[in-house]
Amino acid sequence: MKFGMMAQIQMPQPWTETTERQGYWNLIDQVVAAEQAGFDYFWITEQHFFIEIGHCACPDMVLAALSQRTTRIKLGFGVFLLPLHHPFYIAERVATLDVLSNGRAQFGIGRGTSPYMVEGLGFDPAEGREVGREALEAVMKMFESDAFPGYQGKRFNLPARHVVPRPIQRPHPPLWVAATNFETYQHAGRQGMGVIGVTRFTPQETKPFIDGYRAAIRGADHSQFVGKCANEQVGAFAVACCLEDDHLGRDVACAAARWYYGDNDAVLNSQRFATGGGVTKINQGIAGRNNDELIRDAMAIGGNPDTVSHQVEQWAGAGLDQMVFMLQAGKTTHQQVMRSIELIGRHVIPRFAEAERAA
Repeated sequence: MKFGMMAQIQMPQPWTETTERQGYWNLIDQVVAAEQAGFDYFWITEQHFFIEIGHCACPDMVLAALSQRTTRIKLGFGVFLLPLHHPFYIAERVATLDVLSNGRAQFGIGRGTSPYMVEGLGFDPAEGREVGREALEAVMKMFESDAFPGYQGKRFNLPARHVVPRPIQRPHPPLWVAATNFETYQHAGRQGMGVIGVTRFTPQETKPFIDGYRAAIRGADHSQFVGKCANEQVGAFAVACCLEDDHLGRDVACAAARWYYGDNDAVLNSQRFATGGGVTKINQGIAGRNNDELIRDAMAIGGNPDTVSHQVEQWAGAGLDQMVFMLQAGKTTHQQVMRSIELIGRHVIPRFAEAERAA
């Protein structure tokens, strides 16, 4: 089991003149602390226009800054929204991060969960899947050789060029895809990509998804993989909080999870999760459970280190390779995030490292 942290820089109102500035600097402190605590990955989402919900419009710039303040932790686009960017831009940004981080970039891809973002940038969300497919095909060709031979598709007609810089990781940084349903897990497996899921289903409900992914990637024709090498890994992110006081840790985690999944008065809350059926549908699984049930079902990860470890064990039993904590969510404070990182690093991560060594 590997451990990661994810953020989308949430900023519930009310704000002050320094809220946004402080939010970014707090995040940098959190990731530096996560590396020191033994976390293996940091992921940041790409969001546009979503005040309160996600202020990370330029994840490449945030990851570039973090590349200069860390040395070991892997830095991931979680995810790069392919339909919103020109393929040349995507390849250049991913490779630049790989160079700046000395080979730690993780290339996560997705289409975006809301037409509000996509339409605001002048794109048709109905064309997202096809545009994303072509963009990824073109980017992979750019990574394959020093001289890109060009690409001809329905949406892109790209000339031959030297695409620089070249990534350090060869043939390319590991590929990941955002996944929330069984079909996407299987599709990722057939294409040889890693999966970043979410814990809005229970471990028992998610296990068939993971099993299907394993079967798909191991039984696939490798010549059909999008990249030149497979990345057989399954991660999932969970809104989380780990504190010494078990009841407080549970309450903070569950409150943050409810906020994240739609129980909030953010102006743009209704525009979220369009590809998942809307906020109301997404929130049903959370709103239908009380705090004890959310913790029991490991859909929110919270409590003291013992409780958190027990929940992570449930996800490990479902076949998860990477537990990704979303600690900065809702109204969780910076101090609570930093304390969670410290306690997870001191008490949770070592337990799984010891179990792995024993196995």
